[in-house]
Amino acid sequence: MRPNLRALLIRALGFLALAAIAAATASAQQNAPAPFILHQVGPGVWAAIDNPAAKSGRAGANAGFVIGTDSVLVIDTFENPAAAQVLLDQIRQKTKLPIRFVVNTHYHLDHVAGNNIFAAAGATILAQQNVRAWERTENKKFFGPKITTAQTQMVESLGLPSITYQDGVTLYLGSREVIVRSFPGHTGGDSVLFIPDANIVFTGDLFWCHMLPNLIDASTKPWVETLDLMIQHHPAATFVPGHGEVGHVQDVSDFRGYLSDLRADVGQSQSAGKSGDTLIDSVLPEIQQKYGTWDAFAYFAKPDIHYTDLELRGEKRIPQPPKN
Repeated sequence: MRPNLRALLIRALGFLALAAIAAATASAQQNAPAPFILHQVGPGVWAAIDNPAAKSGRAGANAGFVIGTDSVLVIDTFENPAAAQVLLDQIRQKTKLPIRFVVNTHYHLDHVAGNNIFAAAGATILAQQNVRAWERTENKKFFGPKITTAQTQMVESLGLPSITYQDGVTLYLGSREVIVRSFPGHTGGDSVLFIPDANIVFTGDLFWCHMLPNLIDASTKPWVETLDLMIQHHPAATFVPGHGEVGHVQDVSDFRGYLSDLRADVGQSQSAGKSGDTLIDSVLPEIQQKYGTWDAFAYFAKPDIHYTDLELRGEKRIPQPPKN
C-alpha cells in the first residue's frame, strides 16, 4: 500500500473511532436519568422535581416555571448549571415566549447555581434583598473549613439577582399575575410565589414534603407561623416544595407538625437538664417514632436537633441582613 493511502486509511479509521465514541457518549447521555422530573401542576405551570436517580448532574432541589400570555417566569435554578440548561431546553420545547424573570426563593446554592444560564438567555433575576448579600458569601460554609480554591471561585461567580425587594413584588407575564412575598423561617431571605389563576404556591424551602429540612439558617418559631399562614390562606392550593414531591395543605400541615414537635421535644429535654450529645440521643427516638420514614431522616435528624437546641438557647448563628 502506498504511504499516502496508508495515512489516509489510518486517518479515516481514526475519524470513525472518534465518531463511534461520540455516538456512544451521546447515547449514554440520552439514556442517563434526567436531572429532574417535569410535572404540569396547572395550566401553563410546571414543577421540576429533583430526580434522586440522577447521580451526576442532579438538580439537587426543585424548580419550576410559569408560562404567561407574553413571557415566562422561572422559579429557582438548581444546584448546577447543567441541570439549569436542561430546564431551559425543556421550556423552549413548550414555548417560544421570552423568559423574562427568574425568582430565587432563597440564597442556598442548590437554588441559585444556574442563574447565569438564564441571565445569558435574557432573564432578569429577582430575589429578596438578603439573597444578593448572602449568595456569594454564606454559600461557602456548605463546603466546610477546607473549601478549595475552585469551590471558592465557583461560589463567587454565582449569578446575583439584579433586582431585589424587601417584602415582595407582583410580576405580570402579560395578563397573568404572579404574587411574590417574603416570609421568615428557613433562611431570613425566603420568598413564596402564588399564581392566583391556577391556585398554585411555590414555597421554596419553607416547605419540604415528607422530608426532613436543612435547619442550618433556620428560625423555627417564625417558620411555624409562616406555615400557619400558608395553611390558613391557601387551603385548596397545590404546593410545590423546595424538596420532595408536589403536595397539598395536609402535607404542609404535616411539615408544620415536624417543626412544632422538634421544638417541643428539644425544649422538654433542655428542661430536664440535658445538652449536647445527651440531648440529641434523648430527642432522636421521639422524632424517629413519628418521622423516621421521611426522606433525608438519616442525614438531617441529628443536625436538626442540634440546631434547634442552639436556637432555643439563643446561641445559634444565623445570617444577618447587611447594614445600610
